[in-house]
Amino acid sequence: MPVSDEREDVLLLDVPSTGDYLSVLPTATAAVATRLGFSLDEIEDLRAAVNAAVALLIPAEPGRSRGPVRRKGGDEPLRCRLEVARETLQIVLSRTKGEALPDAGAYQWQVLRALTDEVESEVDGATTTIRIRQQRPATEADADTERHQIH
Repeated sequence: MPVSDEREDVLLLDVPSTGDYLSVLPTATAAVATRLGFSLDEIEDLRAAVNAAVALLIPAEPGRSRGPVRRKGGDEPLRCRLEVARETLQIVLSRTKGEALPDAGAYQWQVLRALTDEVESEVDGATTTIRIRQQRPATEADADTERHQIH
């Protein structure tokens, strides 16, 4: 049966908001995009978009210019919701008690707009959310789910 012909599939992830765990989010996004038949370039674009969104929600630790980027952690997890609909893949990243988002001209926003079909943000009380929407490819790749299963 093709993915989400009859229902919307949703993957929910709550990860600690520290650098060591945040790499799970682009990897999970890539796994879902692979199953949906996205091309390798499209998958890498989605991975980069998720990384840019994470960078907006959790700024880098100040003063770190070498080595892997460390993110300022907090007690609140970063929530990720991957929603597979009939025509789109939506990635919703949110964090409570986070810092204010940079203005719309920031580099990460430019990356998000360049790599995705649609991106928006909202602040609702103490929760900051970034939504990424990407049109699903018009292929039959998702009809053959056995080919895409991870064993």
